[in-house]
Amino acid sequence: MNKSKIKIEYDECCKQKQVKKSIKNPNRGGRPFDYVMVDVKDPKCWEVITVENTVEYTPGHRLNKKQMESICRSANYDVEVGMPGQFRKASTSRY
Repeated sequence: MNKSKIKIEYDECCKQKQVKKSIKNPNRGGRPFDYVMVDVKDPKCWEVITVENTVEYTPGHRLNKKQMESICRSANYDVEVGMPGQFRKASTSRY
């Protein structure tokens, strides 16, 4: 049986999310809220880039740490993990 090949890329920006926090006494003419960055409890920082010979995962699928470790330990998958931008373009520019 052939092993399924999966390329996964780490994306650190998913560790935090932006939350709107209200301010009790805003400055005159200012906005009554402020944005604060908060850590996510179980971040899905790993993204599947390419998949061969399997239908369990699709490109764009996000994984948390526990899922990532179970895929790496599995004998059914040949996993290649890369840094941000290694397998795909990091920019979202159309040009």
